[in-house]
Amino acid sequence: MNEVRKHNKRGLLGAFLVAIGVLLLLGNLGYLPYVVTDVLFSWPMILVAIGLFNLIKREYTAAFILLSIATFFLLPDLFYGLNYRDVFKFWPLLLVLVGVAFFLKSREMKPKHAISANSDEYIDEVDVFGGGVTQVESVNFRGGKVTAVFGGGEVYMDRCKMSPDGAVLDIAMIFGGTKIIVPRDWNVKTEVVSIFGGFADKRNFFSDKPSEPSKTLIIKGVAIFGGGEIRSI
Repeated sequence: MNEVRKHNKRGLLGAFLVAIGVLLLLGNLGYLPYVVTDVLFSWPMILVAIGLFNLIKREYTAAFILLSIATFFLLPDLFYGLNYRDVFKFWPLLLVLVGVAFFLKSREMKPKHAISANSDEYIDEVDVFGGGVTQVESVNFRGGKVTAVFGGGEVYMDRCKMSPDGAVLDIAMIFGGTKIIVPRDWNVKTEVVSIFGGFADKRNFFSDKPSEPSKTLIIKGVAIFGGGEIRSI
């Protein structure tokens, strides 16, 4: 079930980026009316996008708050004759809505960032407009994929054992980032291409546990306006 959800996230992310690209292209070519482009490419639509992703992830409180704020600021553009002065008379309603959302959230008794355990040889973590903590517990870890878009998380590998053949982790950080925690005796090689971003190895190299060449984790991929870091414990 978790694998299906992760693949669904990747599919939704791909569809979202394709849709944005097509709309931008149509707008630049003049095929969309100015009223449509003015609404679609306004800053409240960023809140709408984040809210929809939270809705898909079943984070209803965050989705409710973001969509309410976005709707509030989009009203003058959606209804002719309604100006911002009229709308801002009702701004205290935002406080009411946020208060109701937090009140309902407090009754759920659900941890905000639950730690998920993964004992598979390969991991496939996707963080979009959010994040989480993953504990890798594989006894024959071979690598996998980590994707962070406008979000991030933490991947703990301190309890897993690497495959004798090593492991390869493919990352994609786009306006997001991820912290990767590895055992101190692992040898890590980074092959990450950074574009207005970065990926840093912040381990303490003065460790009492020398790295073993056979335990080599290769991290490759791209960091665009985002990044991440490697640490050891």
